[in-house]
Amino acid sequence: MANLTRRSVLRGSVGLATAGALARPHLANAAATTAELWWVQGFAQEEDVAFKKLLADYEKASGNSIDYSIIPFAPMRQKAISAITSGVVPDILELADFQFLPLNAWADKLVDVSDIVEPIKSQYFDTALRGTYTYNNVIKRRAYYAVPMKCSAVPFNIWQSLIEKAGYKLEDIPNTWDAFLDFFMPVQDKLRAQGMRNIYAYGYQLTANGVDPAILFQGFLMAYGGKNLVTPDGKLHTDDPQVGEAAIKAITKLTTPFKKGYVPPGVVNWNDADDNNAFHAKLVVMDFDGFSTEVAVYKNKALYDDIVTRGMPLGNDGQRIPSPIASFVALIPKGAKNDDVAKEFLKYAV
Repeated sequence: MANLTRRSVLRGSVGLATAGALARPHLANAAATTAELWWVQGFAQEEDVAFKKLLADYEKASGNSIDYSIIPFAPMRQKAISAITSGVVPDILELADFQFLPLNAWADKLVDVSDIVEPIKSQYFDTALRGTYTYNNVIKRRAYYAVPMKCSAVPFNIWQSLIEKAGYKLEDIPNTWDAFLDFFMPVQDKLRAQGMRNIYAYGYQLTANGVDPAILFQGFLMAYGGKNLVTPDGKLHTDDPQVGEAAIKAITKLTTPFKKGYVPPGVVNWNDADDNNAFHAKLVVMDFDGFSTEVAVYKNKALYDDIVTRGMPLGNDGQRIPSPIASFVALIPKGAKNDDVAKEFLKYAV
């Protein structure tokens, strides 16, 4: 198993910050200009504080101004769609909906930012580049239509105290996929037998809202051997028997516990933050979500230390399986009034 620890993530973040500090580009503007920016609110306050400092540093270095709005995740999705539909767009937009980029690149509604990505391409990992190298159906070619800014693997989040209250130890959790997942159903049964009537085994996002359901399904699809649903050449392989079998297994494994009462019935209406809220309230024993689950409570040491951040178990065949990677990107919509400043800021930021 590949364990994703908080310390390793923090060490990587510090390394990225150091590299960024050493590589700030030279800025030279003849006339100061204001650009409008919409950014997604962080799950921890420190994210927003750090981003505001980045904005202030850029403004000082360039003489330009950034008129920014920091917007919660779900409202940002709605706001972005409204803007692109109406044509009244900001100069810079952080992505909050994974479908937004390929759909609007296809429709020629985004500015090509290859001149930002290409010079630093070697510093990105492959998944981030594939996710932003999208097809424009108007000009019939691919290009980078977004700048990768940050990413997260997706671990399992588990309450250690609830595992122990049910009479188990962490060491009892199996390390192969199906056995690992099935472990949590008897945990719910034993906790309910102790009077915890509102506890559920899983916080699965079985909804059509937001990005979490897509990440959840992708993780399960890969665990059952369906990683080639879309290959690196951009081709869809729904006719591949292995992919079809993996999809059936993934859907069955996700929906069966729901039908048996091991997932909160309200999940069908959840939004991206609702599994976080359910987990923090200890309504669920385990969730499959990004690091937002942990960072949102890290100032509460008792809660933070009780959360087990666990990487993907082995596949049923005993082989390692990959974690889904969520890449968060910034893009420039066509119709932006100051796309030159937008590009300059994104070059500075990355």
